[in-house]
Amino acid sequence: MRRFCFNDFAMTHAIFQPTKPLTLGIRLAFFGMGLLPIVSFGADSQSLRQLAEHYHTKPSTDARCHGEWVSPKSTTLTQSLGDNGIANSFYAQADYGYYDNQDYAELSGNVIIEQNGQQVSADKVVYHPSTGQALAEGNVLFNNPSDDKTGAGIIGVAQKMYYGDNQTAHAEDVAFASTTIKAHGHAQQLQQLSDSHYQMNDVMFSTCPPNERKWHIDADSIDLNTDTGRGIAKNSTLKIGNTPIFYLPYFNFPIDDRRSSGFLLPNAGIGSNGLEIHTPYYMNLAPHYDLTLTPTIFSSKNPMLTGEFRYLTKNYGTGTLTGSYLPSDRKYGNEDRKRVSYRHLWSSQKIPRLKGYANYHYVSDKDYLSDFDTLGLENNPLNLPRNLGFHYYNDYLTADFRAETFQTLDGTNNDGTPITDKDKPYSRLPQLAVSYTLPKLSRFYDSTRLDNLHIQGTHHSAYFKKSIKDGSDTEKSGVRMYNQISASYPLEKSWGYITPKLSLNHLYASYDEDSLSARGLTESEGTYSVFAPSVGIDAGLFFEKQGSPFGLYDDSLGGYQLIMPRLKYTYTPHKDQTKIPNFDTAISAVSYEQLLSDSWFLGYDRIQDLHAITPAIGYRYVDKNGLTRFDGGLAEQILLQDTKVGIDNSQVFTGKSTGMAWKLSAQPQERLWVDTAGAFTSDYDLNSVIAQIRYQPNEHSLFNVGVIERKEHKATGQLPLSAYTASAIFPINNRWRLLSQAQYDHKNSRLLDALVGVNYEDCCYGVSIYARRYRNDLDPTNTHNAIMAEIRLNGISTKGKLNSLMSDKVLGYDHAHNAWQHAY
Repeated sequence: MRRFCFNDFAMTHAIFQPTKPLTLGIRLAFFGMGLLPIVSFGADSQSLRQLAEHYHTKPSTDARCHGEWVSPKSTTLTQSLGDNGIANSFYAQADYGYYDNQDYAELSGNVIIEQNGQQVSADKVVYHPSTGQALAEGNVLFNNPSDDKTGAGIIGVAQKMYYGDNQTAHAEDVAFASTTIKAHGHAQQLQQLSDSHYQMNDVMFSTCPPNERKWHIDADSIDLNTDTGRGIAKNSTLKIGNTPIFYLPYFNFPIDDRRSSGFLLPNAGIGSNGLEIHTPYYMNLAPHYDLTLTPTIFSSKNPMLTGEFRYLTKNYGTGTLTGSYLPSDRKYGNEDRKRVSYRHLWSSQKIPRLKGYANYHYVSDKDYLSDFDTLGLENNPLNLPRNLGFHYYNDYLTADFRAETFQTLDGTNNDGTPITDKDKPYSRLPQLAVSYTLPKLSRFYDSTRLDNLHIQGTHHSAYFKKSIKDGSDTEKSGVRMYNQISASYPLEKSWGYITPKLSLNHLYASYDEDSLSARGLTESEGTYSVFAPSVGIDAGLFFEKQGSPFGLYDDSLGGYQLIMPRLKYTYTPHKDQTKIPNFDTAISAVSYEQLLSDSWFLGYDRIQDLHAITPAIGYRYVDKNGLTRFDGGLAEQILLQDTKVGIDNSQVFTGKSTGMAWKLSAQPQERLWVDTAGAFTSDYDLNSVIAQIRYQPNEHSLFNVGVIERKEHKATGQLPLSAYTASAIFPINNRWRLLSQAQYDHKNSRLLDALVGVNYEDCCYGVSIYARRYRNDLDPTNTHNAIMAEIRLNGISTKGKLNSLMSDKVLGYDHAHNAWQHAY
């Protein structure tokens, strides 16, 4: 057994001055894996059969992939040389070696060549030092083990490899596998045309196991150019088994992170528009902007063209402009169908935390979103926002200035009646919202006692405009300005706290000229200004006890319990506001948090008159690991005077109490969660209840059950509702699982949303088949049906629509899905 070290400065048994290392197989295989986005099939290839020997069966019978690619055991010649090894040199080991001291070297019999941990083995290697030409023959195996730097692990087998001069090379019958992405491929011929240009002919690629190749991609040829970072595949065909599914005559794809023009991976599906085929083409116009054009062919409509233009500026931010156009839709009265969406975000380089934004959305008709969003992923909103604004924040100030309007689509209410102009949202032209906190006064006065004095304020002003053209109401547009400044002085101890608070509220409103004229008012008659002070005291105590509650848990859980009684007093005198317009304010439903707030109004068109005291109690149990096992509270607001200020002279509280409210969040067991909240009326009848139980028996299973019950409550404008929700995600075995979710309106005896699907995953691909029936905001009286199928090829496709929808609808889905993907 002989060993050789080749480099320009070192000599063992012979001296060679190579012009390049003998690691062609490693380098070509590495670049060959760049065809991952696209990659005949040498079923009888000797190299492919030899490569399969490195696919080892896993001991686990539950494994989704029954085997994995394992790199050949390294001989590590450099380790045997110890400190005598020289970086970037290559070392050789063989049963027999010959060198004629001129220009010919031959190694034969179990030849192993290594450089920097990468190895090539063969039956025979012939090398010409002066030209760098080399030939490796017989069971050529190259191995580039995965490491922390590259992360790439490559195994390759070839029958013959030839190195020419000028950095050219040629190999035949080459099979390669990636231990990192669990993929393999084969090329009948592989050529290195230059140091950066590689060409493969008669290519196959798959992420399936070699003994269970359910799909693969064939290509007549693939060119890889590492200078441009692009690859070109010609006559590519996706096959399931040996059945052709999709053909692409020419495909330009990336092999690194650089952007360049070319086709992206096409996709197809079947939905309400029949068969859809999308073929996106990416245009790298400049380093700071690009364009993607996507023609879409429908079996039941004319073709559609979608364009997405993205840009990045040095000083003015980033943005995306998207537009779609479908001419003469024969299923929609031959009307042209259009959509435009624009988003922009800007961050100031001179003023930290100052941002700007712009959004614009437009569709040509009320059915556009539902027609081209088969699964209802966009929820088909009734109002499409259009806004332009700036946002700023620091330790003491948060401010948002915007102008906003909407495109309101023609929709219907829950009872089927059309939405009228009076039901549309107000435009804000413009709106300013500011909240602020003054710095501690000790910065200006030599007294630390003033540090407890907190002064906060709120400002909200806007011009609200809504044109009433259908006669559904008298126009009421105008200006509204609200200001509040508050001073509080919290006194805190380890056993409790007390916080007195004093506030001054001001509300100003004025109709615009159109509204004054429509209502027959003068400017002075249509202008209103109201001042009102508020006084409040908030006090609480903390009682702590070690151990678990009521002996429900083993003492090993330890932890502590905390009981927190609380009492809050609020007084704001009544000020007449019956003539002041209401632009965007609603009254809150009864809840635990609301009973401890200073106002019942959500918005700034009213100043709440409130004289009340609110007793409350909270309880919390935290185990020794810091996990909150139980957190809940109970409160009731006792009215010392009837409230008089409502919305449009209605929705006011009368009587002695608003009713009791509670909240509860518990985790009694490791994989069981219970959440509930609700309220009673002043007569202690049930007003509302929301409850949800979530059970996760293991990481990739999930069960949710929820209920919502609401009675009519005139004081808050609450409408009756009785609804149930449920979802279930559970594996049947290591490859199949069921997914479902439903929302049912029991009061109106109608299904709001339901989805049932089945998901299959194996080592090669994933399949999802699912059906959905749902209602959207545009037409809540009618149901929409969708049946979809998705195929995901492992290593090529990404997250599908089913996962996006379940993530939006089911609490905890993302965690269960990720666990399922990696469980077997």
